[in-house]
Amino acid sequence: MTTDESQSFLALLKADLRTAMRERRSAEITVLRELIAAIDNAQAVPVDGRHDTYVFHAFGDSAVEVPRQVLGKSELRQVVEAEIRSRSDAANAYRRLGRDDKARALSEGADVLGRYLDLPGLS
Repeated sequence: MTTDESQSFLALLKADLRTAMRERRSAEITVLRELIAAIDNAQAVPVDGRHDTYVFHAFGDSAVEVPRQVLGKSELRQVVEAEIRSRSDAANAYRRLGRDDKARALSEGADVLGRYLDLPGLS
């Protein structure tokens, strides 16, 4: 997946988020926000101790701008699968505790995320 394709995937998520907000689907809003945040975190550049000392720069200095990591199709798929897995695991834990209401909400969130695995850009 090229940069444009990964950006188009994020644009799709954000468009779906706006639709969910307009239609007041609060569970879907939460799930989409969390997926966007997870992708944003995956794109973050690792620090690796390169910032042991702080150097002051002028506002807008391009020397401090670092491009985000480009996520390919497989990396985006891994992020989505990890989010689904974490919700499924938590739902199973809630079921064992007898909290079917929480388990149902988490399972529904995993189902929402599962829709994105079937997209042509991620399969």
